[in-house]
Amino acid sequence: MKYLIDTNIILDVLLGREPYYDDSAKVLNLSGKKNITLYVTASSITDIYYIANQTLRNKEEVKALLIKLLKVVFIAGVSEDEIRNALALSWRDFEDSVLLWKIY
Repeated sequence: MKYLIDTNIILDVLLGREPYYDDSAKVLNLSGKKNITLYVTASSITDIYYIANQTLRNKEEVKALLIKLLKVVFIAGVSEDEIRNALALSWRDFEDSVLLWKIY
């Protein structure tokens, strides 16, 4: 199965954010399990870099974290059609609506 991971799950793990760290770590630990592949969007990677750098204030440390992350997740592209479909949903959380269209 393929799973597209929300940006906040990754940030919870990389930044040790409580109270979500344990549950988010369980999600990332699914990587490599039988028939499970984890994905993040390219825009999630840039968001993660920006937010992690604002917190850690260390670009080299953030880059190292992203390199480790890319050992357990793959990058999924998002098309114009997926963005248009997500906009049509009118959900409160736009990112979640994009993720929904990406996995279908």
